[in-house]
Amino acid sequence: MQDFKQQQREAAAIRTDISKAYKAISDAKARYIKAKLKAKSKKQTEELETLFADLEDYASKQEIQDVYGYGDITLTEYDRLCNLWDAREEYTKQNGIYSDRVVEMLNKAAARLGDDYQEILYEADTAARENERNQQGRFPKDATTWNV
Repeated sequence: MQDFKQQQREAAAIRTDISKAYKAISDAKARYIKAKLKAKSKKQTEELETLFADLEDYASKQEIQDVYGYGDITLTEYDRLCNLWDAREEYTKQNGIYSDRVVEMLNKAAARLGDDYQEILYEADTAARENERNQQGRFPKDATTWNV
């Protein structure tokens, strides 16, 4: 019984350590990405302001359609603004996702956390299930199941 308890404590400690390591990797990745995006964003902000400047007068794609409907812009201008609006939305979706080789390495490291301990954790889980089954067999829920 002492070996079982010791095995369960060791498995719990391994799981805690895996969780801590995963959090440390996630925090490091977040700091790295934030630093990269901050440096990158200064340059991109200037470029994007120029690229999407024509959309500053519109709050939505529907507003562009309304202006076209009133005849204030041509069909060519309407198409250009709608395409520009779509391009800005697509850029906004993808902008939050930053990835490079370092981020990929951190993701792989996080995915492989605990690989060296899988056998120990498997054995502890198996022993815990077996112990639970044994405990249930000792104390039947219904006294009529005792075979005396």
